[in-house]
Amino acid sequence: MYRKIAFFLSVLILASCGSKQENSETEATSIIPVNVVGVGKIVPQGGVIELAAPAAGIVMEINAKPSEKVSRGDLILTLYNSDEELALKEADSRIRTQEMSIESAKITIDQERIAYSDLTRQLNDAKELLSAGATTGENVRRLQSEFDQKTERLKILENDYNLKKSQLNEIRVQRASKANELDKTLFRAPLDGTLLDITPREGEAVSMHQQYGRLSPDKPLVVIVEIDELFADRLDIGQTCYINLHGDSELAATGKINRISPDLKKKSLFSDSGTDLEDRRIREIEVSLDEINKTLFIESKVECRVQLN
Repeated sequence: MYRKIAFFLSVLILASCGSKQENSETEATSIIPVNVVGVGKIVPQGGVIELAAPAAGIVMEINAKPSEKVSRGDLILTLYNSDEELALKEADSRIRTQEMSIESAKITIDQERIAYSDLTRQLNDAKELLSAGATTGENVRRLQSEFDQKTERLKILENDYNLKKSQLNEIRVQRASKANELDKTLFRAPLDGTLLDITPREGEAVSMHQQYGRLSPDKPLVVIVEIDELFADRLDIGQTCYINLHGDSELAATGKINRISPDLKKKSLFSDSGTDLEDRRIREIEVSLDEINKTLFIESKVECRVQLN
């Protein structure tokens, strides 16, 4: 009898413990986080611009230094361009010569037009005199022949004049091409900003489209943050964010999410060297800063705590 009672009590105790464990597991899985932390970096809005070389050549002069403020069109770097300068001077010389040739052709045409007008008058007078019997038909035929020759010569001169003007336009187009080639050897700032660095040094070769420097545009600072894919569907525009410098517990800035990537990406910011056991993906967000409490340097590593809705 005692054994049956003891067995029955044991079964009740085990059932009670199992029920409590299930309840505790249910409570644990129902906990919803209110914050999520992601790793990010400080960048100007739109990102840092990587400057690409518009031409290949040897660096002759560095015209701006890293950390300097530059305006759109300011000269940053100059390549050796003696060949381009010589070609441009040659084009300028051809333009001047062609312009003089056109001016000379115009003077000749003006003279021929005067002679043509005088010969036209003589021919008309001769025809009137012929009708009155005051001149011979031979004289009229001579004047008519001279008139026809003068007409053809005037057409030839006008065609030559138009050809010279067309050639001048072609030379000007060639000159513009030479000027463009020369301008490509002058590397200029594409917009206002701060020059972060310049890669080549004087005397070094630069290839076309090679990155030769980086420029931070004059735009507000933002934070680009990577959030683990586990919380990708919990992100929303306008959520409050708290920014801390890496390894610093003091609040550096606050802000709000203003952009969320539409897709999941591989880790790109400060990614590790392949030691992670899990290949997890991230969703990228951009945080606009409302209040900045500390100095924030471009491309500084930060931690961003997002307050989830």
